Amino acid sequence: MHIVRKIFSLLGGVSLAGVFVIVFAQVIQRYVFQLSMPWANDVIQILFTYSVFLGMAVGIFNKSHLNVDVLVQCFSTKGKQMFALLTNVIVIVFLSAVFFYSVRFVTDNMDQYMTYVKVPMSLSYAAIPLTVFFMLIQLLLDLVRQVKNMGSSEDSDLQREGR
Repeated sequence: MHIVRKIFSLLGGVSLAGVFVIVFAQVIQRYVFQLSMPWANDVIQILFTYSVFLGMAVGIFNKSHLNVDVLVQCFSTKGKQMFALLTNVIVIVFLSAVFFYSVRFVTDNMDQYMTYVKVPMSLSYAAIPLTVFFMLIQLLLDLVRQVKNMGSSEDSDLQREGR
């Protein structure tokens, strides 16, 4: 997953840089040269969608998503582990639904084309199931690791108590 994280980080950065360059060029083209770049909106839509979803996946990989730390700090160590486990299960269920419906959405829109660049709209929408798939894998691996750590911490607690 480390390689996937690096690839997603790189592609997300390139997509965001592409959005910046095209928007900048579009502004210059329109206000300095009084010419429009009609294809730019289609390309910006694709690049922006990929930058958002690739960035979201990197956030899941790095565990840098939002967290209510004040609430978590109130729990004991065992409570924190259970809360992390519950959080991962909830996110996995949610992302599973997103994955299921996004695959249907992509396939249902394969016959629609962008106005100027003439590529299927599903190219832009494909970012959703692609990145959500890897997020699910990461969360499932994390869930397995959490369950193993909970089991090993219970074993060490029993050993300390002399059972």
